[in-house]
Amino acid sequence: MIIVITVKDHANTFATFRDGTYGFAAPDLRTMAYEDLFCARRVPRATYIFADLERLSSWELQLAATVYRRLKKRGLRCLNDPARAMTRFELLRGLYRAGLNPFDVYRADEHPHPARFPVFLRDEEHHASPSPVLIASQQELEAALEERRAHGLPVRGALVVEHWPAPYYDGLWHKWGTFCVADRMSVDHISVDDTWYVKVGKWDLLNERAVAEEHEAATSNRFAVELAKIFAFAGIEFGRADHATVDGRMVVYEINTNPYVYYYVPDPIPLRRKTQTLARERLAAALAAIDCKESGSIKTNPPAPFGTRRAWSFGVQVPKRP
Repeated sequence: MIIVITVKDHANTFATFRDGTYGFAAPDLRTMAYEDLFCARRVPRATYIFADLERLSSWELQLAATVYRRLKKRGLRCLNDPARAMTRFELLRGLYRAGLNPFDVYRADEHPHPARFPVFLRDEEHHASPSPVLIASQQELEAALEERRAHGLPVRGALVVEHWPAPYYDGLWHKWGTFCVADRMSVDHISVDDTWYVKVGKWDLLNERAVAEEHEAATSNRFAVELAKIFAFAGIEFGRADHATVDGRMVVYEINTNPYVYYYVPDPIPLRRKTQTLARERLAAALAAIDCKESGSIKTNPPAPFGTRRAWSFGVQVPKRP
């Protein structure tokens, strides 16, 4: 069994495994909320993946790191050490300073003066940001931050990101998605869009050229070696990197530790259906390689402050996080 730990209301990212809609044979993968894990006195024997780390508050992250170490001490395999795995700001700043990324990032509450413009604003702790507006100068940046405050939005938690888009061809833009599961990498898909901010992409823009390149990249696992180094740098053992190739070099935009795995719909394009099959079977094999075959459960003590009282009442709905 594999248990992926997410914040409450964000376990639907792995629903395809639970619902049997992944489309291919896969190990028993379940989810658990951090809120429940923190209170648990017994947990199943399983491999535990600590996901959704960017959505945790600093206090929750400390609790997660404590539980991670307690599970490891009991002999369970755990991926993504919450004390070491880099989230969005630390990762992007670290990649820039190491010369592995060409763009920098700043915290909005530090009155930043970016070295280059344009920039855009995005939130650090979630994935619900709308298509951002490009900001062309320091004056515009300061006005945008003041406007944010005027609308009742704190600047703490907002990031100022230098714009580094990824042109594809014929006016299109692109990004790739590549999974890491322990020591295995899997190039999964390409997304293309007619705007520089490529979120999920537009399937109707995947023409013959894009489909052929996607198939070649997935078949050869084109980015595996380079991205393995990025994941190691980030201290992340499970997640999906969103990346692109710009001017001949790799650019990493983020590593999502709670990536959405969509239910399987056979693509109408035959070559893309082959790519889907290859990528999904390879991801399933990587998960099978970390699957815990043991049954039963182990006793675990809730970390403070849960050792003496229940801080959450089961059945009480907490606010949905973005």
